[in-house]
Amino acid sequence: MKHHIFKTVLCFSLLFAVPTLSHADDHWQFQNNKHYRIISTVENMSAEQQRIEVVEVFAYSCNHCFNFETYLDQFEKSKADYIDFKKMPVVFNDAYKTHARIYYTAESLGNLDVMHRKIFKAMHLDRKSLTDENEIYQLFAEQGISKQQFLSRFRSFTVESKVNRAQRLTSKYKIRSTPTMVINGKYTANGPAVKTFEDMLAVAKELAEREFLSQ
Repeated sequence: MKHHIFKTVLCFSLLFAVPTLSHADDHWQFQNNKHYRIISTVENMSAEQQRIEVVEVFAYSCNHCFNFETYLDQFEKSKADYIDFKKMPVVFNDAYKTHARIYYTAESLGNLDVMHRKIFKAMHLDRKSLTDENEIYQLFAEQGISKQQFLSRFRSFTVESKVNRAQRLTSKYKIRSTPTMVINGKYTANGPAVKTFEDMLAVAKELAEREFLSQ
């Protein structure tokens, strides 16, 4: 009799569990190969557990990336607590290495928040190419950084290693254009149906939520 009651309760529970699972599937709005793409080789930049990494892959020479900054400011303010947001300079080839080195030099010196915008403005508003070492240093000098401090970081093994890793991840993530959002090293939010910055961020948020709930 007890066995019969247990089977009845179990069947009743499963009956109501099915719609719940179905509802969870229906919750997701975006589709593979339409709104995002799956990266075959998974690798993220963060070692933190229980955190979902969202990375903006950008180029200082990219005008769209410059315009995207305002949207990213809002994203950072409104993002879920479990999202670990980072940025990575794209390195398609050797020509991109100098600008990636500028980014990691600023990070190493601890003034990335200020320098990141200054670098964008120097390129897109002041029309500087930032390929000459002395020209690059002038941006740092404005922040009170000595030439010795700048060169010790700009030419350092640590910065060079980060540039090389960015180049490797650019290839692994199959980055073809910027800006691109990479979610947990598994997805890129750049499907053909993604037409606007708002679209890209909406896809990134949903994929981050999926990853978080799947843990």
